[in-house]
Amino acid sequence: MFESLNVTEMNETDVREAIVRPLLTTLGYRHGSVANIRTELTLRYDQSFLGRKSPGRDPRLQGRADYVCEVIPFGRWIVEVKSPANELCLEDAQQAHTYAAHPEVGARYYLITNGREFKAYQTGAPFEPLLTWQLEETESAIYAIKNLLGPEAIERAGKIVIDPGRPLAPGLGSYARIVGGSMAYSGSESNNPALEAAMKPILGMRNGIRGQEVLRVQDGLIEARLELQPAFSMFDDMNRALGFVPIVFKCADEVLSSDPAAPSILSNILSVTLPRGTELPASPLMRGGVVQVDCEITYHNLAVGYLTDRIFSGMFKSEQEVIAGGTAAVRHWGTFELHLS
Repeated sequence: MFESLNVTEMNETDVREAIVRPLLTTLGYRHGSVANIRTELTLRYDQSFLGRKSPGRDPRLQGRADYVCEVIPFGRWIVEVKSPANELCLEDAQQAHTYAAHPEVGARYYLITNGREFKAYQTGAPFEPLLTWQLEETESAIYAIKNLLGPEAIERAGKIVIDPGRPLAPGLGSYARIVGGSMAYSGSESNNPALEAAMKPILGMRNGIRGQEVLRVQDGLIEARLELQPAFSMFDDMNRALGFVPIVFKCADEVLSSDPAAPSILSNILSVTLPRGTELPASPLMRGGVVQVDCEITYHNLAVGYLTDRIFSGMFKSEQEVIAGGTAAVRHWGTFELHLS
């Protein structure tokens, strides 16, 4: 639906009604429900709120939030809409932050958009967006958007939870949700010419990350459970067929590193057995069909990264050993980032 929209001739009102309102409906918000939508909420700012020193001379100011989405009684977030003719800028984010931080709103997040681009911020950390996407990416990013701004996510975030566990990192508790992210392939190689040729289509490909979570498990290790949003639906079918939902990484660090010179290493080993006769879905890497011989694949994956605010990013490497009437090795690598909340 969103991919087919043409914003070239739209104005700000068109963006509100043709893009933003359908997005809010897709997320699960309805006017008059417990996941309510309020529009054009007028907010007044007295001198004390703005730190004014001369109440008698300083004018009273007011603003108007385009949308306030509220999950009663757990929390709310706001949307500020701009014209597609204008690029989003720092001033737009600051304006939305002012509305979100207003005492009558107290929003946890705010979203700014010009219909072409979307940027979601956490009100307590207004300098870098938690999540960004282009209009044509909306449908592929919808899981990440729901994980951050959907009614269930706002309800979870609004519940008071005492966390007695050891923190994952400064500023995080012992648990964090993955609300988005991406991984991009930049290189591959193999000692098998056929496998090396099969890997070429993924170079430059970018996969989204739907979720899930980072937590400290009973043995004290940090565990990250990832669910990918592949660039092609066929890859999604393949991942589920191979049992890669979610992919679980573990790290033995006391806390996740915030130092690029001493990053944390998260590792993962997966073994898959595909007996002869197993039917696999088609993908850009293979034709699919029935496996003709018994096949065993061992994956050794590393994610090496560090935390900046609530974004864990770095490099990944995957080494695969394939045994199917012979042994072959495949390596591919690239970059990743996880957005935590």
